[in-house]
Amino acid sequence: MADKKKRKRIIKKRNKVSQQKKKKRALRLVKSQPKLEPQVIERPGMPHMGAPDGFRSISFSQAMMEYAKPLMERMENEDDLNKALQASGLFWNYALSVERGEADKRLEKKIIRAVKSTFGMDKQEADALLRQMIERHGYLFPQDIQPEPGLPFMFIRKEMLHIIRPFDYNSLKPSDKIIPPDKNDAAIITRLKELDRHIYENAGYEAYEELLFSLKDEVEDKFEKWLIAKGLKGDVTDFSTCLHIYFDFVYGYMHDEVFVFKSVPHERFLEFFEDFLIRKMMVEPNEYIFWPPALKLFYQFLYEKEYLDNPGTIIKRIDDLEPYFIEVLKKQFS
Repeated sequence: MADKKKRKRIIKKRNKVSQQKKKKRALRLVKSQPKLEPQVIERPGMPHMGAPDGFRSISFSQAMMEYAKPLMERMENEDDLNKALQASGLFWNYALSVERGEADKRLEKKIIRAVKSTFGMDKQEADALLRQMIERHGYLFPQDIQPEPGLPFMFIRKEMLHIIRPFDYNSLKPSDKIIPPDKNDAAIITRLKELDRHIYENAGYEAYEELLFSLKDEVEDKFEKWLIAKGLKGDVTDFSTCLHIYFDFVYGYMHDEVFVFKSVPHERFLEFFEDFLIRKMMVEPNEYIFWPPALKLFYQFLYEKEYLDNPGTIIKRIDDLEPYFIEVLKKQFS
C-alpha cells in the first residue's frame, strides 16, 4: 500500500493531467467562439454557496474524489488510482439507487464481482466494502440538504475539521542574489511574450494551444530549477506544481477582460483564490496555503528572467489577499 506522501504525488500528477485534458476541450470551445461581448455571470466563490453548518460546497468531480478516499487508500500507482475512481462510480450509482429504493440485485452482484477482481477481495470483504460505500454516500451527501437540481456543485459533510494556519514564511528564505536569464530562459520568456501577443491579438487556436501546453511544463521546470538555485530547502515541488493551475486560470479561460501574467487585476486574483483554486484543484486542505507564496516567488522569478520590470505591485496584491484567503480556507475546511 502506498504511503501518504506517494499518494499525494500521484493525485497531484493526476490533477495536472486531468486539468490539461479539460483545458484542451475548453480552449477549443473558447477559441472557436465568435468575438462577442463577454457574457459573465457573477456568483459567489465556492465557500460562499450557502452550505449548511457542518457541510461545504464542492464540485462534482471533487465530490467523487472525496467519496473515493477509502478506495484510494488502497492504491499503489496511478493505474490503481484510475481503477479506484472507476469503482467509486459504480458504488456511487448503486448507492443512489438504494437511496431511491430501486436497488438492482443483479447490478449488486456485478459490482461485487468487479470489486473482487479489482481489489483482490473475497466475497465477504467485497460485500462489506459495498455496504461501507453505500453508507458513506448517505453520510457525506444527504439528499435532504443538497442544493437545487441543475446547480454545478453539491454539499458534502465535513468529515473532519482542519486547523488552517498561515504559511510559515520563516521557513522560506530565498537568496537575494539575482539569477539572470541564460539562453534557455530567454527563449522561454520570448515564447511567453508570444503567448501574450496571441491573447491580445486573438490569434488562431492551433498555434495558441500548442504554445500554451508546451510552455506550462517548460516554465514549471525552469521555475523549479530557479527555486533550487535560490537555496530553498525542502521539497520545491510544493511550490513549482502550483503553476499549472495558475497558467490555466490566466491563459485557459475566457474572462470579461483581457489580461496576461504581468497584468492580472486585483479582482481576478480574488476570483482565483476565493473560487477557482478551491473548485478546480483537489489537495489536502493545508496544502492550499502554498499557493500565495508560490505565486509571489513565481513573480520574482519572472522579474529576474526579464519578463516584467517590477514584480512589486503584483506581489503586494497577493500579500493583501493572503489573510482573506486563509479565512476562506477556514470557512471551507474548519
